[in-house]
Amino acid sequence: MNENLAEKAVKLSLQNISHSYTDTSGQSMEAINNISLNIKDGEFVAIVGSSGCGKSTLLNIMCGILEPSQGSVLLDGHALRNAKSKIGYISQMDTLLPWRRVIKNVALGLEIEGKSKKERLQIAKELIETSGLSGFEDKYPFELSGGMRKRVIIIRALAQNPDVIFMDEPFGPLDIFTKTMLQQEILKIWSEHKNTIIYITHDIAEAIVLADRIILLSYRPATIKAEYKVELPRPRIIEECKYNPYFLELEKEIWDTIKEDVKIAQQEEFYNNAKKNI
Repeated sequence: MNENLAEKAVKLSLQNISHSYTDTSGQSMEAINNISLNIKDGEFVAIVGSSGCGKSTLLNIMCGILEPSQGSVLLDGHALRNAKSKIGYISQMDTLLPWRRVIKNVALGLEIEGKSKKERLQIAKELIETSGLSGFEDKYPFELSGGMRKRVIIIRALAQNPDVIFMDEPFGPLDIFTKTMLQQEILKIWSEHKNTIIYITHDIAEAIVLADRIILLSYRPATIKAEYKVELPRPRIIEECKYNPYFLELEKEIWDTIKEDVKIAQQEEFYNNAKKNI
């Protein structure tokens, strides 16, 4: 567990969050049912659940992109729209601007903030160096590998030094070697800056090696099915964590809890695909 985390103040609070939406057939669908959750300052929380359970919907509510049907989200004790803390968001998609070079992509948020050109380029250059991208400052996104582009997206979010970073399955499409490298990079960045991180994933192993705490969501409508404190010591070396008996035991425990929901999700996906082909 993060050192002295128990003594930290609550950074983000979800209070009785529920959300429904209308599907393509016009029917109302309940995505989230009465979720309450407190996340402490500097905590790394992973939210795990089966495909389609509402993880991304919940994340979008937490960061203010989506207004919940019921309930409220507080950041530092204030409604999101009144909070002064900075928020960073890293999605599944490649969001780099193709016409901007790497250094100007990294500096984008600082430019929007109104920082001087000299200051924003200096910050961007330092982050590029610490993330191992020196020499690629003047490259365009299409000249980078998938892992390098994802690294640029991450440091762009960090350039503004946000208090809270939301990540929505950022490494999903990457190969296992690139993913492991970037996971280690996330741990390094977090250990240095101590941002609060809320991380969405369907990968149980990824959640265990990264997080202080894992929130397991049920299938739709999502509720909190279980919580797990991850007691692996920090700093963590990802390759070593996966051979730790505690890691293997916790992975099995979480899988045993979620596997029935995974089956339901797979059956629903099969049914929906079959309907499309009729």
